[in-house]
Amino acid sequence: MFDWPGGTWQDTLRLVLAVLSIYGAIIWVSLIFWVFRDIRQRTRDPVMQLVSVLLVLAGFLPGHCVYLILRPRQTLTELYERSLEEEAILQDLDDQKACPACRRRVREDFLICPSCLTNLKEPCIGCGKPLDYGWISCPYCAREKAPVAIPEPAASHLEGDQATSGHELGGLVRRSPSLERRPPES
Repeated sequence: MFDWPGGTWQDTLRLVLAVLSIYGAIIWVSLIFWVFRDIRQRTRDPVMQLVSVLLVLAGFLPGHCVYLILRPRQTLTELYERSLEEEAILQDLDDQKACPACRRRVREDFLICPSCLTNLKEPCIGCGKPLDYGWISCPYCAREKAPVAIPEPAASHLEGDQATSGHELGGLVRRSPSLERRPPES
């Protein structure tokens, strides 16, 4: 009959099955190791890590398919980077100025709020660029700001010693006639 190289065909079949078994065992151990590393990158939960490894340990390829379906979609690194991006976006939104009156967003170079017409900044008398009220001079053209004139209070609005205290504070204190104390009528 036909002579099988390397002995009988049964010996060759045993050799092929042994090689395939060793190859399958290497694939199985590699999958278990890969799942262990992968799940550690995706969650810090030790129970989830243990269940994932046991799933592949007991189920081999079908267990691996189930693991791929159930594993978290993003790694911890991706989640961290995403949270940093969201934080940066929120920081950019916080850095944008808002009108103190209506709280709508305004640009840095606006002199007034386009929504409620609140004065936000004053223009430089030299170059016209917007200046904060607390600045003494313009940082663009180095021109000093004009001094702010404080209006004097009208004497008819204030009475007696209140007139002097209002004058000392630059006219910022005014009393409403409804808040004054009146002697009780008898």
